[in-house]
Amino acid sequence: MNIPFLAVIAPTNSQILTPSSGNMPSFASMPQALQGAQIPQAPQIAPAPLHDIVGPFSFFAYTPMQVVFTLVVFILFLFLLIMGIRKLRQKPPLTPREACLQNLHKAKEKLMEGNDHEFGILVSGLLRGYLGTAFGLAAPRQTTEEFLLSLRDHNRFTPMERESLEAFLVRSDFLKFAHGEASESDRLSLIEAAEEFVRGEIVEQAPKTEEELAS
Repeated sequence: MNIPFLAVIAPTNSQILTPSSGNMPSFASMPQALQGAQIPQAPQIAPAPLHDIVGPFSFFAYTPMQVVFTLVVFILFLFLLIMGIRKLRQKPPLTPREACLQNLHKAKEKLMEGNDHEFGILVSGLLRGYLGTAFGLAAPRQTTEEFLLSLRDHNRFTPMERESLEAFLVRSDFLKFAHGEASESDRLSLIEAAEEFVRGEIVEQAPKTEEELAS
């Protein structure tokens, strides 16, 4: 059995180079000035100063009271802003006259809806409600006779206006209580009479002459 081995080959004497006296200068042959000189050393660099480790800077330097006060002011400002915008968008409330005319206009658009009894209740209620809201009269709670009797001591309306009111209430009562019939022109005439009264368009007419009464 052959065991491999690593052969170490040592150099021979002939292969070792020895310095000769002619190749390397001796210490005695150096200049005298260099014999006592010291070999300069590399300058030492001063170490950088060490600082204490500081945590991250705090960007929220406010007290809890300041935070709460700021939130309250912001919420109050936002509330006032919303209320101001809402107020600007809201339309001013209608006056009693405007509301009544608006409802009468709606009734005119739906002129033939419902039966005559319901129509009489509708137009009579609109005008009576206007009289109660605008003038503080008890028209919504009184009968036609009671209301017309109370107008005798009321100077707010002219004789022509009182006559117009009486004619309107009698016609509407005819539809409400007597279950009378009303054509399309009758309904339209009743609404227009209410509109004229609410607008104040009933003008006092001059008394008729004897010739006009005779004719």
